[in-house]
Amino acid sequence: MRGVVASVKPILRNERLKVVARVNVEKGDPCNAYMPDREVAAILPRTILLGQSSKAPPAMLDTIRPILKRMTEGRHVRLWQYNERFFFSFLPWKSVRFARGR
Repeated sequence: MRGVVASVKPILRNERLKVVARVNVEKGDPCNAYMPDREVAAILPRTILLGQSSKAPPAMLDTIRPILKRMTEGRHVRLWQYNERFFFSFLPWKSVRFARGR
């Protein structure tokens, strides 16, 4: 299943960062889907945002929110279901073709 990310927000679940998005599905109703941890790590490198620290203040969400918005909203994604929850990931680079300039 594929769709487009309409909105995204960081949430704290048991003191851990999770990212949930509202995805407009190509064929069907919009759904909420979670970004896998590996995708979160690619967009939000912990070492850049926190250095060596393993503790982050809840106020860090105010910094993370606009980054997530710019990096995800409007992007085409692939959706799948696992344990009654939807997840999404970005399309692979191998499918990207660069247009030749004139």
